[in-house]
Amino acid sequence: MATQTLAEASLSWNIRGVQQQKIIAASSHRAVAETILALLAEQQIKIEAVGHRFVHGGAEFKQTTRIDATTLPRLRACFALAPIHNPNSYQVIEACAQILPAIPQYAVFDTAFHVHLPDAARSYALPAKLVAQYGFRKVGFHGLSYQFVSAQAAEWLGKPLAALKLIICHLGTGGASLAAIRDGASADTSMGYSPLSGLVMSTRCGDLDAEIILELVRRGMSVDEISHVLNDQSGLLGLSGFSSNLDEIIAEAEKGDANCQLAFDVYTHRLKHYLGAYTWLLNGADAIIFTDEIGLGCWKLRERVCADVENLGILLDRQANRSAPADQIAAIHAEASRTQILLIPTDEERVILEEVVKLWNLGM
Repeated sequence: MATQTLAEASLSWNIRGVQQQKIIAASSHRAVAETILALLAEQQIKIEAVGHRFVHGGAEFKQTTRIDATTLPRLRACFALAPIHNPNSYQVIEACAQILPAIPQYAVFDTAFHVHLPDAARSYALPAKLVAQYGFRKVGFHGLSYQFVSAQAAEWLGKPLAALKLIICHLGTGGASLAAIRDGASADTSMGYSPLSGLVMSTRCGDLDAEIILELVRRGMSVDEISHVLNDQSGLLGLSGFSSNLDEIIAEAEKGDANCQLAFDVYTHRLKHYLGAYTWLLNGADAIIFTDEIGLGCWKLRERVCADVENLGILLDRQANRSAPADQIAAIHAEASRTQILLIPTDEERVILEEVVKLWNLGM
C-alpha cells in the first residue's frame, strides 16, 4: 500500500513474509507504479497478468475487460465520469504497458456490479431526450466490495447468495454507500450517476437539493468552485468545521462540541434513512452488514444506528458490538434478532485477482 503526500509516498510491502517500507518520490500515480514494478523485478517476481481497478466504466463497460488498442480510447472516454479516479488508473495502465508490453492487462470496474439495476432504481425523473443525449442514470459504485462481501455473507449464512436479501453498508474514510442486494444482484444503491450522492461522507455532501447548486450558480460560483465545495469541503468536514475523521468528531462531540455533535447526528440520520428505505424495498433483510474502515472500526456508530429498532426485528448485542474484532467476520446481533447484523472485512483486491485469473485462464 502507498500513502501519498504532494511530493512523496510511504510505500510498504510484504514479499515472501518479509515486511519492508521506504519513502519514494510520488509525482504521479504513474511514477509510483513504475517504482512498484521495478521493486517486483528486483525481487524476481514473475508477472503473468495485471488487473486494474477502474472506478467508472459508464455505459461502455459492463464487465471485466482485457485492455488492448481498442479498449484504451474507450477507457479515456470515461475520464469525465470519475475525474479524480479514472485518469489516475489510466496512468498506471500506461506504465504497465510500457514496462510489461507482452503481459495482458485487465480493467475491473466498480460500476459493473450494479449494471443490471432495475429501471425503476436507476432512472432519474428527467426528460427522456436529456437522458438519451447524456446518459444520465444511476450507476452505483463500490461494486468490488459488494461483490466480495455478499459472497462472504452467503458462505457465512450457509445459503446460496441467490436466496438471500442483504443490506451492505460500505462505510469508508473517503466514500460511503449502501446497497440492497436481492437474489445476488444489486436492487438499489445510494450512490448515483457519480459518487457524490447518497450518504454523508468524509468530505462529500451526499444527497442535496439540486436547487442549492442552481442558487450557487446564480450567485456567481463556477462549476469547478461548486465541485470543490461539494466534494472536498462538505460532509463531516463541512458540518463539524473540525475534521473529516468520524472518530475524532465523536470524541469532540462527547466533550460538548455542538458542531461535531451535529455532524455525527446528520451522518447517522442519513444512514438510518437508507437502511429504512432498503429494509422496506426488500421486505426485510436476512442480514445487515457493515464493512470498510468506519463500518468495521466504529462501534459507537453501529450502536447509534442499530439501537431502538426492535419493532423491526433488529436487535443489537451491545457487548458483542463493542468487543467485535475489525479484521474478521463477526456477528453482533442479539439471539432474538430476526435480522442478523454482521461485520465482514472487504477485500477488493481479491475480487480483482479472481476476475483477472478467470479471464486469463480462459485465454481472454
